[in-house]
Amino acid sequence: PLLQFRASSRGAAEALPRRCAPMSADADEAESTSLSLLNEGVISLEGLPQISARPARLTSINLHCNRISTIGGLDHLGSCLTSLNLSSNRIQVMGGLCHLRRLETLDLSCNEISAIDDLAALGSLRRLLLSYNRISSLAGLLQSHGGPLEALEAYGNQISLLREAEYLRGLPRLGSLVLFRHGATNPVCGEPGYRARLVSLLPQLRTLDGVATTASRITPAGAPTLP
Repeated sequence: PLLQFRASSRGAAEALPRRCAPMSADADEAESTSLSLLNEGVISLEGLPQISARPARLTSINLHCNRISTIGGLDHLGSCLTSLNLSSNRIQVMGGLCHLRRLETLDLSCNEISAIDDLAALGSLRRLLLSYNRISSLAGLLQSHGGPLEALEAYGNQISLLREAEYLRGLPRLGSLVLFRHGATNPVCGEPGYRARLVSLLPQLRTLDGVATTASRITPAGAPTLP
């Protein structure tokens, strides 16, 4: 798998693990419904011929490891696009997503995003990948409350407070949460009682950081509120 390298805050280069490798395309998927441009130097989605020339057809777009800084030019794909991979780009703001109502998988890992946003209209979103960004709060996930989100990956960010997990309580189908993997973590993962408190607060979880949660859970009505 492709390894990407990024300068850390201390100036050293660090290898990004498998999560930031491109999502493999289904070999059986029809060419007319799938677009994959990996490490092609793409700087913008706006006016990209491979996208604009195939309106209402594309179901999967993989533009891993390019130079894209802004999400846009996808509005016409709102009725068909189900998978969007913009990992390892230069995106700073989550925007341009509001028309993608059928999107099920969104991969924005390995970017420069500092806040989760523009999820309110993504009523089909099941898998959200945000690892290796600059995110310090999960508040933006309030926009997904009551939705079908099942998996969230956000390791390698700057989430530091246990109370941030409160923003996940309105995600009834969230079965997998990853805040630590491959040695990449968040400051919150080092807090005393981190695992026990998240499992108690989020009884819907089946796995936390890739490890199955225990069978003994506090019911949603009895779940404690973090200070």
